[in-house]
Amino acid sequence: MNFLKLVMLLNIFLVTSCEDNNAKVEEEQIGETNETNYVSKKYSLVKRDDFSEFNPANWSKGLKHDADPTVKMIWNTKSGGEHLLNDNYAGYLLDENVYTKNGHLFLDNKKQVIQGINPVGTFNYSTGWINSLQKINFNGTQKNTYIQLKAKFPKGDKVWPAIWLIDDSENRGWPPEIDIWEYFGIFFNTVKTDQMYMRFIYGKWNDKKDHSVPIENFQEKYNAVDEWHIYGFEWTHEKMNWFIDGEKVHTKTKGGDVPAGDWPDKKMCLVINNGLLNVVDEGNTTFPNSLILDYLEIYEQ
Repeated sequence: MNFLKLVMLLNIFLVTSCEDNNAKVEEEQIGETNETNYVSKKYSLVKRDDFSEFNPANWSKGLKHDADPTVKMIWNTKSGGEHLLNDNYAGYLLDENVYTKNGHLFLDNKKQVIQGINPVGTFNYSTGWINSLQKINFNGTQKNTYIQLKAKFPKGDKVWPAIWLIDDSENRGWPPEIDIWEYFGIFFNTVKTDQMYMRFIYGKWNDKKDHSVPIENFQEKYNAVDEWHIYGFEWTHEKMNWFIDGEKVHTKTKGGDVPAGDWPDKKMCLVINNGLLNVVDEGNTTFPNSLILDYLEIYEQ
């Protein structure tokens, strides 16, 4: 073999080797993504927000639609207002407590004194909320739906963060309410601590029913304040299923856990909020604290 042929063969080998290595890197990256996607292949992705920035096409801050203030969550007319859902909460809602950083959405609880104007009052804390009223909504009873998100939840006696669904139909009412992930450092005036609730509220305003199941010792088990986990929720015409890192942790059934006539059959939208319980002392709570989302995805069948 002459010198020229040897050089040509070496070049071919180097180029092929680089291409193979690049392909392997790409395969590894794809594989890493797939490892954290626990959604059944029967579902198709219809919406994803990776929170590289705050997207007003998907979200409004606070309790109202950002462009149409007549579209809003139903707050308590006596104790609530534009910046407070009701007096179960201690934090006054501020837009500045909602922001994105390094590809993550942050919803902060802060310790600060605020002279509130709607509702009027003195508040010792602020908090961050978003909603998808008239922007992202779905009806899992009509079309099977799966929600997947990657998140970190704050901990502390007083914290009350939640990811939940409310009625987003034309004649908006309450209930129904699906509390997909609702965490309590301490559950109201009880000795129950460190619980993540999976809850469905149904019935009527003055006669509500509540099917709630908690994950006990949630932070102790998952270290969810420091470690990312993938949280999944499936809503179909006959079941609601809850998942953490691909493991099913709870199921509610139509006609079993929930009366068939009370199964939700309305368009519902997302509410994502950090929060603080009014009746619970700070205890071991540190400030500021954050509910943090890396991404959120909506799938339909």
